[in-house]
Amino acid sequence: SKHNFAFLGVGAASSGKLTFMVGGAEEEFTAAKELLTCMGANVVYCGQVGTGQAAKICNNMLLAIGMIGTSETMNLGIRLGLDPKLLAKILNMSSGRCWSSDTYNPVPGVMEGVPSGNNYQGGFGTQLMAKDLGLAQNTATNTKTPVPLGSLAHQMYRMMCARGYANKDFSSVFQFLREEEEEEGQGQGQ
Repeated sequence: SKHNFAFLGVGAASSGKLTFMVGGAEEEFTAAKELLTCMGANVVYCGQVGTGQAAKICNNMLLAIGMIGTSETMNLGIRLGLDPKLLAKILNMSSGRCWSSDTYNPVPGVMEGVPSGNNYQGGFGTQLMAKDLGLAQNTATNTKTPVPLGSLAHQMYRMMCARGYANKDFSSVFQFLREEEEEEGQGQGQ
């Protein structure tokens, strides 16, 4: 019997809050659901084989885009003189709030227990995010679906891998943006 499942869980595995997205025969899903519920908080039947993986790459494309947006926003706010903890608090009580800002903030020192507070160690690697964005890009091309921000995110995470960020958490995009900024500033000063 063929079936597949994908799981979402940056940091969720240890807390039992994984989300499992399962594709395959529905009767097999029903049989496996009890076991999966022991490991994760959310178990969702997505349809035929492959739909669990499709849901995962769609989620991860949005996650990558959201993390880049949060990183750019936090960086701009810091450059404008805002305290990063205050800016995060304001974003998280406003319409800009998202998982990357309120649960997994990419700025070191804003939040405890996240990779940005540990030199971007642990979590979900940049290389894995680049791989998932590549899968999303391929499926978008195959289905003639426009994904301009997904394409830009893929390009950015691939560039990060080439610049030594491959094994750091994907939230290290904040550090990458800061580094790019410093290099541009040095180039202009000469």
